[in-house]
Amino acid sequence: MATTSEPSVPIRTQMAVYGAGAFSNSMANFAGVLVPLWVVTFGVSGSLIGLVFGVRHLLPMILSIHGGALMDRLGTRSVMLFFAAVNASVPLLFPLFPNVWAAMAIQAVAGFATSMGWVGAQTLIGQVMSGSATHAGRLTLAVRVGHLAGPVLAGAAWDLAGPWGAFFTMSVWGWLGFLAALCLPSPQPGADAPRKRIAGRDLRFRWSDYVAAFRMLAVPAILFVMMITMLRNAGNIVQHSFYVVYLDEVVGMAGTAIGILTSFAAITGVGGALSVGPLSRKFPSQWLLLLTVAGAVVMITLTPLLGGFILLAAAIGLRGAFLGISQPLMISMLARAAGGEDHGKRVGLRNTANRLTGFVVPILMGALVDVVGIENGFYLIGGTVVFLLVLVGAWAFRRPGMEGPE
Repeated sequence: MATTSEPSVPIRTQMAVYGAGAFSNSMANFAGVLVPLWVVTFGVSGSLIGLVFGVRHLLPMILSIHGGALMDRLGTRSVMLFFAAVNASVPLLFPLFPNVWAAMAIQAVAGFATSMGWVGAQTLIGQVMSGSATHAGRLTLAVRVGHLAGPVLAGAAWDLAGPWGAFFTMSVWGWLGFLAALCLPSPQPGADAPRKRIAGRDLRFRWSDYVAAFRMLAVPAILFVMMITMLRNAGNIVQHSFYVVYLDEVVGMAGTAIGILTSFAAITGVGGALSVGPLSRKFPSQWLLLLTVAGAVVMITLTPLLGGFILLAAAIGLRGAFLGISQPLMISMLARAAGGEDHGKRVGLRNTANRLTGFVVPILMGALVDVVGIENGFYLIGGTVVFLLVLVGAWAFRRPGMEGPE
């Protein structure tokens, strides 16, 4: 990655972007601890559990490009505020409706609201921070802080206060994200000012937005990021679903211990996020991204081979470091790949790829768990993802221009 001068961004704007991104993104970490613990109390099959996890990604898979286009048209702050309020409100619906089918519906709404907050934060990296790898690294650093605190709070709240206390804690965390989004400037510097009055036609679903977004896949760097996004997220989905189920049901860990393990990945992810600037100046971004994603997938795949807490912590810690490096690289490469406008559509396209994996992998792994057992499910999913990463690397080796415009 070529070295470029860093854009000057007011510290208030930076903190608002990082805060909004961290609180919205880490809601998935709360859900990654609480929803598995909640769903296993219903005594349902692995396939049904997988469906509960997968449905969280259904609406983002379908509507992320539309959401990104709304941010381009109406202003990122306005869209983020709406979804932040939804994000903060829906957790209390879980204990209010203690049913596996209700959990699926709530997961669908919560997943879309969470993803739109995260899409907005990434969009602002392009809109107000010129796709800076340093600012993307700081956003990732803030997200890792949320990942550190969220699972521990979730696990402890579950152990101490039960489902109501745990989901109430999650709701409070979501309202902190709303407050952060409220601090975003309006209109955003460097972006078109949002309209003062929003008409109904502005909110309409437009096929032209999807056509424009998918045309971006003609840019090799964007296509590369999309493929890496899907494969990286496969490992994330395993961690946020059957990893917790495995630790709970097979290893027999308490919720607090599971939260501590998950948070340890966030601690090491901080180091990864801080190192991405220097590393991206020494190594080609595409290869650094590919290798760190492969390392992260391998670390989650090895879970059934690791018997004790120390080994599990070491593996999840290495995984967190790899994720901390790869995430800002993806954000920065995507923001720089095509330059110009349509930052929201571009991030929405990546989120669509992300959520497609998030929808398919839990359902597939749930079916595998029913057939071959949870341990073999880890090996089959992980081995397949690593093989596909090798194929993507071979494709990228033959394609110049992965860095995007200077």
